[in-house]
Amino acid sequence: MANGGIIGPPNAVTSSLSSKTSTITATCCAWTRGNACSTSANVLVIGAGSGGGGNQGGGGGAGGYRFCTSYTIDGSTYKVTVGGGGAGAVGTGPYSNGSASSFNTCCAGSGVKFESAAGGRGGGATPVPNGGGGTGAAGGSGGGSGEYGTGGAGNTPSESPPQGNPGGNSAQGQGGGGGAGGAGGTQSTPSANASGAGGAGSSAWPGDCTLRAGGGGGGGGAPYNPGGNGAAGPGGGGAGGCGPGATGGNGVTNKGGGGGGGGTDNPSTGGNGGSGVVIVVEPQGTKTFVAGGVWSMEEQYDNKLAGNWTS
Repeated sequence: MANGGIIGPPNAVTSSLSSKTSTITATCCAWTRGNACSTSANVLVIGAGSGGGGNQGGGGGAGGYRFCTSYTIDGSTYKVTVGGGGAGAVGTGPYSNGSASSFNTCCAGSGVKFESAAGGRGGGATPVPNGGGGTGAAGGSGGGSGEYGTGGAGNTPSESPPQGNPGGNSAQGQGGGGGAGGAGGTQSTPSANASGAGGAGSSAWPGDCTLRAGGGGGGGGAPYNPGGNGAAGPGGGGAGGCGPGATGGNGVTNKGGGGGGGGTDNPSTGGNGGSGVVIVVEPQGTKTFVAGGVWSMEEQYDNKLAGNWTS
């Protein structure tokens, strides 16, 4: 041929594809796979944390923590929902749960929605007119109780393995710790002199070793409990407020952490819950395609060196 090429047999050429990680921190309506040959993905979904209660308030529960190491994907376009964190209560004001996060929210292709619930909001000090009362709300992880209350149930709705744990209970002048997301997370019930610490988060997902979905600490401190406020749950929880009028710490954004409960006396404000996150890891792979049988001399040489040239 004039250009120095030849007409030869078709050749199978294999191309390596690198792993691709998508960290989705806000709702996205058009996620598509980055590697055209990917058929499954390792998906982590964390719901949003909820707000802490006011006035000796319980810590907010962390968002639910769920993952699937072999979620089937194809060429479809997927909606991904990232839940927003719930607002903390101001004194005896309204309480707020966060919202759920999900991958494939609209069930595109052959897949189903994979969802993690928001955490339950922390309870406030004794029952109040808006019905918040001392009881923490149920959620992916339960909210801690306000003074004299009971912590909310975790793993609501029920998933296997569990997506979270319950919130802690409390006594006079204390807030219970918010529950933590994921299997292995813990929750704290305060002693006579200390508010409950937020439950520790989880790093069970095999995609990385980051601790996420920690619960909020219960509020407290002088003059009622000299042991002070509850510590923030490792993995993004907020610490409880300590002392009169103190505000609880906020849960960490995109870790699904619960907000800390408000300190003593009215008005004390609970911290806000942290937003959720969705992370999708497409594994390494290869793609084989058949190249036409017209090759330049340079292409022949390069493919022969790479071991891709058939006889």
